[in-house]
Amino acid sequence: MSAVAVGPVLLCWNRAAPECAAAAERLGSDLRAAGFEVMDKGSPPGFQAGLLVLLGGDGFLMESVRILGYPATPIFGINFGSVGFLMNRRATVEGLAAVLREGALQIEDHPVLEAQVRLSAGREDVCRAVNDLVMERMGGQGARLRVSIGGILLNEFSGDGVIVSTSTGSTAYNLAAGGPVVHPRVSAMILTPLYPHRAAPFHSLQFPVVLPLDSCIEINGMETAKRPVRLLADGHALDGIDRVVVRDSGLRLRLLRMPSHEFVSTLSRKFIGSQG
Repeated sequence: MSAVAVGPVLLCWNRAAPECAAAAERLGSDLRAAGFEVMDKGSPPGFQAGLLVLLGGDGFLMESVRILGYPATPIFGINFGSVGFLMNRRATVEGLAAVLREGALQIEDHPVLEAQVRLSAGREDVCRAVNDLVMERMGGQGARLRVSIGGILLNEFSGDGVIVSTSTGSTAYNLAAGGPVVHPRVSAMILTPLYPHRAAPFHSLQFPVVLPLDSCIEINGMETAKRPVRLLADGHALDGIDRVVVRDSGLRLRLLRMPSHEFVSTLSRKFIGSQG
């Protein structure tokens, strides 16, 4: 647990959720009353925030940091979504000003993946993701993908696609697809197959692979004219992909947690449910 120096606060909320607007208005008043400078996302371009407070779900957090360019600014998220695994409890709206005045919060650094992308039309692009990068089929035909790690061929895969996730994203699509949950303090990438063909002639990867975060994963589409594939970067789609090279971008999201936060208890509460 570390003391967090809080400068001006940038307050953002999910405008599609009415309850977020009411909570943001109340929180903004509380923060100003406690002596904090508070701006919203309509602030002048020169405004430099010392803290970003987000009210919404995990998806809103992903969208916000993407728009803001994956800032190094500490982020305190408050859950107004369904799961909100990366967010703090909704009840923290009450009393947050006092907690920030004390400054004793947990700081978690979460890696951001970077994908260098070559599209079928020849154009190059770069995508980033906090949770996962998914290369998947676009049509009725299964995807054929050539997957290499560190320049070494792992598999010529046939199936729906593959997920490359961070430890942060291991509790998202990766988990739903049968991949392992990886503690956020473990610096890793997880490569998880999506509905691989099981017939012997395809020799498709049937299990997830956990790799060091400094790995380089290259995924090439095969027969893409017949079997087009796309890339989803934290849910944002880029169609018509030929090749994706995934590495650690070196960027980190600094998420703030309440002093009582503990990964295992949060995992149990949100994914297993209360017991006894």
